Amino acid sequence: MEKMVDDGYAIRAENVVKKFGDLTALKGVSFKVKKGDVVGYLGPNGAGKTTTIKLLTNLLSPTSGNLYIEGIDVNKNPQKALKNVGSLIEVPGMYGYLTPNELLTHFGKVYRMNDERIKQRIKRVLKTVRLQDWEHKKIEDFSTGMKRRLAIGLALLSDPEILILDEPVMGLDPKGIKEIRELINSLSEKDITIFLSSHLLNEVSLTCNKVIFLFEGEIVAYDDVETILGDAKHNRISVEFLNPLSKDEIDDLKSLKYIEKVKVDGNEVKIYNSGKKERMHKILTILIEKGFEVVSFSYEKKDLEDLYISLAGKSEGGVK
Repeated sequence: MEKMVDDGYAIRAENVVKKFGDLTALKGVSFKVKKGDVVGYLGPNGAGKTTTIKLLTNLLSPTSGNLYIEGIDVNKNPQKALKNVGSLIEVPGMYGYLTPNELLTHFGKVYRMNDERIKQRIKRVLKTVRLQDWEHKKIEDFSTGMKRRLAIGLALLSDPEILILDEPVMGLDPKGIKEIRELINSLSEKDITIFLSSHLLNEVSLTCNKVIFLFEGEIVAYDDVETILGDAKHNRISVEFLNPLSKDEIDDLKSLKYIEKVKVDGNEVKIYNSGKKERMHKILTILIEKGFEVVSFSYEKKDLEDLYISLAGKSEGGVK
């Protein structure tokens, strides 16, 4: 009988390694998710996000290390560990000829619910995902966003305490993304623990209270959204001057209003400012008024990978 480790965490990973032949997809990943948290598992494509989620849901086994759901080892006792887990890993084929009622009824029977329980859960779930008016419509007539919401509804059918979602807004248009965002925010108010992977920095910042950054199979940061995304909130302005700046000119530049940090490379300078983008023209005006000879001036959107690399550098090889 598998011993339960009741540590108060909904999800826990301990030094998880996953290899596929010569490729090491995860390199000693460790993290803990508190009950009720909404955690974004953020990383570029190929970072190891889906591999982690498949390990958490027992679709893969770790090469080494352990994963626990509510203190129960997923690999040793998957049925018990995943009893209170709903997941969306790959959007399932939705059987377009069925209605949401028919689809959810089928899976309710798979979950061995009685008829009354199935009816109750279908009503509750469709209301939660805002598809109650489409209960008896053919799924083949649904938009991609509606199908995604229905897939999340299917994950909620068993009334789980933990929801694991892999790239829930992948492939959706802005309207669909907004609908999923609102759905996740509404679920978080019901004290459901949510662990979702994404490569979209903005979406994670709008739905999650904690963020884990995964880069090349290693965790490089894990903290509150406000703390960990501080670097991402800095605007970066690229300025080319007519001539390379002297030390005195660089010092003058650093002291100017709205400028927080500068990086100099010859006559090209990166200026960092955490205010609104609208301040760009003010910075340009100040530079010209101060006599700086500006050749070009442009706003640079900070690339997500830039942020990962920056965080990886700060962690000196990653947080184990």
